[in-house]
Amino acid sequence: MTLKEIGQTYDTILSLLKEKRLKEAFGKIASLISLSPDEWQAMDKLTEIESSYRYMIQYMLEGMADPNRRDFYYNLLLSTYDLTDKVVESLLEKESPTLYYQKKRYYRLHPDETIRAVLDEIDKSSEELSLNSLLDNTDTRRDTQTSLQKKVEQAEEELFVRTWCDYPATEEDYSALQEGLSPTHFATGTVTLLIASLTLNILYRYDEKKLDLLLSTYTDSDEEEVRQRALCGILMLFFVHRDRIRLSALLTTHIEAMKEQPAFVREVRDIFLQFIKSRETERISRKFSEEVLPEMMKLSPTLYDKIKSTDIDPETGAADFNPEWQEILEQSGIADKIKELNDLQMEGSDVFLSTFSGLKNFPFFHEMGNWFRLFTPEHTALQGIFPNEEADKNNFMRLLAGSHFLCNSDKYSLCLSLKQIPDSQRKMTMMHFNEEGSDMAQMQKEEQELQSGEAGRNIAGQYIQDLYRFFKLHPRRDEFHDPFAQPIDLMQIDCLQSILDDDETLRIIGELYFKKKYYEDALTLFERLSERYTTDNGLYQKIGYCLQATGKYEKALKAYMCAEMIQPDNIWTVRRIAMCHRTLKNPAEALKYYLRAESLQPDNLTVELLIGHCYVEEKNYEEALKYYFKVDYLEPDNGKAWRAIAWCSFLVGKNEQAIRYYKKVLAVHPSAVDYMNAGHVELAVRHTRRALELYRESISLYENGTRQFLENFRQDIPELIRAGIEKSDIPILMDQLLYQIS
Repeated sequence: MTLKEIGQTYDTILSLLKEKRLKEAFGKIASLISLSPDEWQAMDKLTEIESSYRYMIQYMLEGMADPNRRDFYYNLLLSTYDLTDKVVESLLEKESPTLYYQKKRYYRLHPDETIRAVLDEIDKSSEELSLNSLLDNTDTRRDTQTSLQKKVEQAEEELFVRTWCDYPATEEDYSALQEGLSPTHFATGTVTLLIASLTLNILYRYDEKKLDLLLSTYTDSDEEEVRQRALCGILMLFFVHRDRIRLSALLTTHIEAMKEQPAFVREVRDIFLQFIKSRETERISRKFSEEVLPEMMKLSPTLYDKIKSTDIDPETGAADFNPEWQEILEQSGIADKIKELNDLQMEGSDVFLSTFSGLKNFPFFHEMGNWFRLFTPEHTALQGIFPNEEADKNNFMRLLAGSHFLCNSDKYSLCLSLKQIPDSQRKMTMMHFNEEGSDMAQMQKEEQELQSGEAGRNIAGQYIQDLYRFFKLHPRRDEFHDPFAQPIDLMQIDCLQSILDDDETLRIIGELYFKKKYYEDALTLFERLSERYTTDNGLYQKIGYCLQATGKYEKALKAYMCAEMIQPDNIWTVRRIAMCHRTLKNPAEALKYYLRAESLQPDNLTVELLIGHCYVEEKNYEEALKYYFKVDYLEPDNGKAWRAIAWCSFLVGKNEQAIRYYKKVLAVHPSAVDYMNAGHVELAVRHTRRALELYRESISLYENGTRQFLENFRQDIPELIRAGIEKSDIPILMDQLLYQIS
């Protein structure tokens, strides 16, 4: 069986277990066990599980009461999951070329390199580092300090990789991990690295006891960095392994106890909101790369031309700000796009992925653990950036470390990139960052003073960004299970339902989904709220909007009708009802509601136009013209009604009037359809040559040229015949047109 076939069989077994089709799963597991090096031991375990299952079925058939049957059944399912994981692990370990299995094979050959041994090495090296820091400040001491710091970093990386590959774990491993996760024994930076490694480990191979260790780390630690990172990992893992979590009495009991803590409930919601925001990271990155950056590149020559000699301060040589530049940005639309990105940044969205994606190729990021390190200016990879400007370095590093807008890995990327540029540019960058950073730091300080829990939200947000970058940008990312490949929806986790189901949480999360245009997700929550608040007009409006945005117009109409019953004269609701009727090809009903909208908001040009469109759809062209002329009368220069007046005039035989209005249309941004329709009118008044000229213009504007023109022309043939054109003349005219353009 190939590696691909093993993976496919594993996925099939997981699907069967999810659907609780144990009998079929047993057969698939047996086929894998027959290939395993531990065949007899694994087969004995499978036989034991299946025998227990058959006994349970027999007792149930005999009608024997068993209050523990469900727990027994769930344990059987978990045991089957566990056996499957171990069998697949043993098969892949033999031949898989992925980094995970390369490391596993290495550690199998070096059994003395345990988690406990690595933790002891970190403990020893950290103590030596602390002792050396107390000595006199000499060059020798500093060199020794750097050497010892490097030794600690190498040991931490070894701990990260060793923990990542730790499956199946021994009791000694669990004991070592429990000790390593305690900030009272190890530095916060070491503990947070261990949390990240353990998260990746459980993400790949589920382990109930390790997940319970993470839960205990969150509840027992006083360090905010440790607590928030542990909880982010827990929630991500609970979602990925939700089918197993619901079977685990150990984990669900632990969660139930944690629900008594108000901080836990609040922090789960905050992290959920961060997960939702992470869903738009790729969209923001594309917006910057495909919209903002190309437009800015186009503007560069223009901006350069605008920097005239008068804009340069003769004393400093610095360019003063020219108001014309802002006008250029506003006219191009870039200013609006930049403002949108700034607003997203201020509300906690990740706007820097595209900026830093090209700065993850430094050797620093060849080590997995460095993607998750807390930023510290003392890291040996950052030495030499500021060889002669100690004050600048301290200020820069202080501001950078305190920045909440950059995640830890991006902070390292920024510093490492500074090492690659000349001193003059480096100083300029530092100067700019120090100026901007001071203002930003003050803003952050004031914001934190106003909002309790802001520090925890910032830590969680940065850690989620670190995770996102690892799974999206790591050179071997295809070898990892990417939890961000699908939306992380904590509502799907059974044991969290009760803390996410209160009205406030549903509204907050629902509104965020709605704002970010995740309408399917928002709809689910708004519908749940509408069952509790049956007279909330706004809820039914948003339900209708979500349904409409996803193309479910009939259901949207029902929701809007509910909103209208609650608040009959709401102009927004009335217009939405009309629009749904029109989309569903019910022009008479649509007209009824647009006329109501007109009575609520007289002389609204958009409503007047839509009323005209409804009359056109009912083929009442004379009545439609009345409304189109009203629009043209109220705003004669905007041209909104010109096309409609011209076409309706043609349909009712007022050709001179139609020609007059088509001349207006063709004078201002005409389309291919405009030229074609104007040609129809000229043909109707026997201006055949002029008609052919207009048809040629139409063909030149169509993307697919003649073919697209002919398709649209054929749809209008009935109208041409009604206008008096001989049916037999039409193909002749078309041939003449083709002769002219060939």
